[in-house]
Amino acid sequence: MKIIKKIAVLISWPRELDMFSTFIENTVDDVVIVVDDCDYDEGERFEKGKSIIELLDGKTEYVLLSEILGKVKYRVLFSTGGQTFQKKVTFRTYFKYIYAVSIGSFIEHFELSKFFLQTIGHPLTGGGKYAEKFGKYPIERAIGNKVIKYPKGLDINKATYPEDQWKNVFDIYLCHSNIDQNLRNNKFPRAQCVKIGSPRYDNMPSVSNAKNIIYNEIKSIDAEKPLLLWIPTMIKIRGELIDNIRIWIPIFEKILDKYNILIRVHPKMLVMDTKIASYLEGLGFLVDVKKGRNLGVLYQASDLVLADYGGSVLSAVYMKKKLILLNSSSKKYLRWRKERMYVDDDVRNDVDSFSIYDDMTFIEQVDRNIQDNSSSKRNRLREKYFGEDCNYEDLRDMFHKLAK
Repeated sequence: MKIIKKIAVLISWPRELDMFSTFIENTVDDVVIVVDDCDYDEGERFEKGKSIIELLDGKTEYVLLSEILGKVKYRVLFSTGGQTFQKKVTFRTYFKYIYAVSIGSFIEHFELSKFFLQTIGHPLTGGGKYAEKFGKYPIERAIGNKVIKYPKGLDINKATYPEDQWKNVFDIYLCHSNIDQNLRNNKFPRAQCVKIGSPRYDNMPSVSNAKNIIYNEIKSIDAEKPLLLWIPTMIKIRGELIDNIRIWIPIFEKILDKYNILIRVHPKMLVMDTKIASYLEGLGFLVDVKKGRNLGVLYQASDLVLADYGGSVLSAVYMKKKLILLNSSSKKYLRWRKERMYVDDDVRNDVDSFSIYDDMTFIEQVDRNIQDNSSSKRNRLREKYFGEDCNYEDLRDMFHKLAK
């Protein structure tokens, strides 16, 4: 197999272009984009390869995964991990499937998984009735000689992170901070880890320039009103979608006369609910659905971020933005999160959060945060979760040596 002495980046989702852009710009001179154009059954990933190519717009060199697989390997490969895979049915995967749909389903049905999770740290369901016969095998080793794990965000489950399957896939792990580095070292003590902060949100324009970019693009923004960025995650438990948009509308509508509310709908939600954007616009909300959006510019332009769970919480912390967290009203979802240990839940101990059942009105909480111009707390929060800034020169030297 031919080894190409170049650095390549495997892109499995359109949003990964934004994740990698600043990092590549600061650390790699000559990079090849490997576009995952494989066929997947999941509706969320339908034609994602085509969408990635459209965003590249002919400005960046790329190759298709289907054309290089089994033919070439790149000297260095970056990947976010666990999303591009080959499906294979083996004796082991079929045995696990039989276990899951029989014993695993029994454990799940009688809710014994909670007991096992609390006592031994594993639910022992094997996926239960949702298990599949085939196994998913990461593809990185097939196309990369030295494989480097690039982090997708600090919204990780401390009880299970890192994923077991990564152990034999990656040679080097890039980490956001001491938090994910320590978790990785505890599980993979021999792994080489390098802290990089969150490069996705480095090299951002100033607040005023970011506002000019967004205000010129979204003409309906009222420049006289503060801009609230509402960035809900997509909440899905075992195939069931939990509403975390429509439930907030009656509360948020009450402050539209005083504030601009710009909602960035999750890309997967746009696929599952094709009418959600037009519905929100009809109610007076501003909606951003731009493909390939540099999310850092959105955060930078906002005067306050409204987030619930997931990566947006830690992104706002990294960007040192004023932040209010929205608490889910779904008891089922809250129980599900309680059984896990997500880093973004820790942030709820450090910033204001709001529930639809709170006595304080939402506008009071928003007003108070907007008027708080002290940056010391936000600086401390950034330091707590991310530590020091990334040293790009050291990274550039390391990657250059690996490629040679």
